[in-house]
Amino acid sequence: MQTELARYAQPEFDIISIALQPVGQRNPAIDFARLTEIPGSNIAHKTVNAALLIGYSDSLQGIRQTPLWRIRDIVKQMHCHDTNNFSAVLRRETTLFSHSGEPTLALNVEGMQRATQLAQQLQLT
Repeated sequence: MQTELARYAQPEFDIISIALQPVGQRNPAIDFARLTEIPGSNIAHKTVNAALLIGYSDSLQGIRQTPLWRIRDIVKQMHCHDTNNFSAVLRRETTLFSHSGEPTLALNVEGMQRATQLAQQLQLT
């Protein structure tokens, strides 16, 4: 399943719920529409948490690689984007993410565990 991107240009839609909503029917196991803020104590932590949640959503939909532009768009919308350090923040989290050299990332085992815990804490599952 691919993510529905056509609605990005329409400001009346919440970018978080649209970015995490699969084309067609939403995955009933998760509800990201209730997420109004990315949790975290600083911008780097919020960026990592956003990547975890998006990667988790993609994994549940059978999508292994999450494009970095999606994560970047969401952290910009949530006002926690660090232009100079965005890629470096995600690249240094080697215990959570696998990088393939492409502009994508995938959750590894520890990343999936942390993402699952985070989604449960936020009552998204």
